Amino acid sequence: MFGWLKRLIGGEPPVSPGASGMGGAVLAEPPEVEAPTQIPAPLPEVIAAAPAPADPALALLCREEILDRDQNAVGQAFELREDMAGRVRASGRRARDFMNELLVDQIDRYGRGAALRSRQVCLRVWDGFLGNPALKRLKGLNATLLVQPELAMRAASAETVENARRLRESGLRIALDHAELGAWLESMLPVADAAVFRMGLCAPEEVSLFARGVQRLKPGVHVWAWEVGTQDDFELARSVGCMTFSGGFVTRREDWKGNSLSPHGLRLASLLNRLRSGVETREIAEILKHDLALAYRLLRYVNAAAWGLNHRITSVEQAIVVLGQQPLERWVSMMLMGCHHAPGEAVVMEEALVRARFLELVGALRGAHDPAAQLFVLGLFSMLDVALQMPLEDAIKPLKLSEAMQDALLHRRGPMAPYLELVLAFERGDSERVQSFAQVLGVDVGELNRLQFEALDWVQAAES
Repeated sequence: MFGWLKRLIGGEPPVSPGASGMGGAVLAEPPEVEAPTQIPAPLPEVIAAAPAPADPALALLCREEILDRDQNAVGQAFELREDMAGRVRASGRRARDFMNELLVDQIDRYGRGAALRSRQVCLRVWDGFLGNPALKRLKGLNATLLVQPELAMRAASAETVENARRLRESGLRIALDHAELGAWLESMLPVADAAVFRMGLCAPEEVSLFARGVQRLKPGVHVWAWEVGTQDDFELARSVGCMTFSGGFVTRREDWKGNSLSPHGLRLASLLNRLRSGVETREIAEILKHDLALAYRLLRYVNAAAWGLNHRITSVEQAIVVLGQQPLERWVSMMLMGCHHAPGEAVVMEEALVRARFLELVGALRGAHDPAAQLFVLGLFSMLDVALQMPLEDAIKPLKLSEAMQDALLHRRGPMAPYLELVLAFERGDSERVQSFAQVLGVDVGELNRLQFEALDWVQAAES
C-alpha cells in the first residue's frame, strides 16, 4: 500500500558511487571546510531515483536534548529527519500516519534502554494521529507527544480532543506544538499539559505574548521554549516563565579568542600526555596525589563504577592499577572536558560523550580498520572548545594529539575525518552527507539509529 513511500526511507548503501540519505540532532561543530576528496557525489534531487529499502524502519531520527530551568538534561526529543518528513507531509493524512508510525516504531524498537527509562521522551506527531493504536507501544515510557495541527485555523474536532484526553488518562502527556493563539490551540488546551513556543524565526517579545496568552486561557499550564538559539534567548524564555527548553544554545560556539586553559586544565593536559608516553604507575600516582580534588574524584569514580570488585579501593595506586591504561586516559580526558564550569556544563559533557561513544561503536562495527578507542577521543575532543569555551586549536595544543586526529579536528581531512563527518552530518540531519560518509566507511546506514541509542544508553548508565 505504501510502496512509493518506502522508497523514501533509505536502505542498503548502493553499489554505485552516487549514494546518499539520513539525519540526527543539531549540535555545535567545527567550521565547514571542504570534505575529503574521496567522498562520492550525492544523489540527485529526484526522489524516485532513491533505492528501495530492505526495511521501512530504517528511517533515521533527529534528536535534541530537553533541558530544565537550571540547564540540566531531563529528556530527549525525537522526530524523523526534516528532509524526508517534509516531503512526505505534503502527501496527505495517510502519509503523515505512516511517518508517525515509523517514529513510534523506532522508539519502541531501540528506546527501552537506560537513556529513556528515567527521562522524558518527546515525539512530534500530527493531531490526526492521536487515535492511532500504534501509540499503545509507548506504554511504560515517560512519553510526551508534541502535537501539531492539521488545520491550525480551525478548532480541533471533538474526536481529536477526546483522543487526547484518553491518551492523558493512559499516562502519555500532550504538548501543543503550535505557537499561535487561535482556534486550534484554544480547543486543545483543556486536554494539554503544555504548550510549545518555537523561538527560531520569532521576534523576542513574541515568546512573552504567547506565554501570557496561554496562561490566560489555562492558568498553570506549562510553556516550553523550543529552538532556543542563544543564552540570551534562554534567559528571556526563562524570565517569562517557560519551564522546559530545547535548542542549540548550550553547545553554541562563540568568539572565544583570547581565552586560555586554566592551571587545572593544564595539569590535566600534562597528565594525559604523560599517560600516553607510558610513564610508570608510581609517577602518575604522585601527580594525582598533589591534586587532592582529582585524587578524590578518581577514588570515587573507581569505587562507584561496576568493576566487579568485592572490596573498596582506598589508594590512588590501587585505582590506577584497577583502571588500567586506556580507561585511565579516558577518565582524565573527561576530567579535562569538565574543568571549565559554566551553565549547561553537564549537557555539553553528555553530548560529547554520546558523540564519542557513537564513534567508538562505529569503529567497532568496522572491525580492525581503526582503533575504536581513538575514535572515542576524537568524538570527545571535537567538543573540547565548547566545553572549555576557547578556540579548538588552542584547546588541543597542549595535548600532543596525533597528526591524523589534529587534521580531523581542525581541518576535517585525513583518515579519521570521515568518522567525524559522519557523526556531524547525523546530528544535523544532513541525509546526503550521512549516506556518502557511511559508504566511504563501509557502514550500513540502517545500523546508525541503533548505535545512537546504544550510545545514549551507555552515557545514561555511566551517569547513574
